Amino acid sequence: MLYHYQLEQLVAGNDLAPTPRILCFAATAGSVNNMQALETAIQYSIENKIATHAELYEALLQTYLFAGFPAALESLSVLHNYLGNNKLEFMDSSYDIPNFSARGENLCRSIYTNVYDKMRSKLGKVSPELDQWMIIEGYGKTLSRPGIPTKTRELISASSLAALGWENQLYSHIRGAVNVGASHSECRALLAGLRLLCDEVRYKRTEIIMDTVLEAIQ
Repeated sequence: MLYHYQLEQLVAGNDLAPTPRILCFAATAGSVNNMQALETAIQYSIENKIATHAELYEALLQTYLFAGFPAALESLSVLHNYLGNNKLEFMDSSYDIPNFSARGENLCRSIYTNVYDKMRSKLGKVSPELDQWMIIEGYGKTLSRPGIPTKTRELISASSLAALGWENQLYSHIRGAVNVGASHSECRALLAGLRLLCDEVRYKRTEIIMDTVLEAIQ
């Protein structure tokens, strides 16, 4: 069981601001199907005005990219049930593929920088469909949405991937977080939340990967 005092300790660190820290934790809890931890994080966040309803919504919505629709649906249902009749004004959900494609390519390039072309070429050989969907669905439709900063979205992605054990993608998104403005200490701050949500083996693996990536880009 996750207690409020653990969340107090989690958000108290000065290496990552409270809002991105709680959003990363909430999204990661949803990704690994720890709905009790997610509900506690939502309650703590709202009661202490750490993150807004809209920010929590955006953080949980993007979990579908890495944890799947079930995780996003269950997580957003927890948020909806907790807030009850507090209505959220939803963004325009029209499907503008040209816009998604353009902004997706821009964001993806800013995250992968000098390995962008190599990554796209490799993925295109593995699956042309996934290559296209990554740009349109992932970076264009989802990760380019307003509501929370790109840096926070990348930290959320890295935290969720770490908890789920997708190590190759974790390497990429730790680098991506740094490429869009995250400091090394902000990346390492994810470990505190992961310690509460992961077993010791998964936590230690993440710690090793975090050290490997960050030491390579110092």
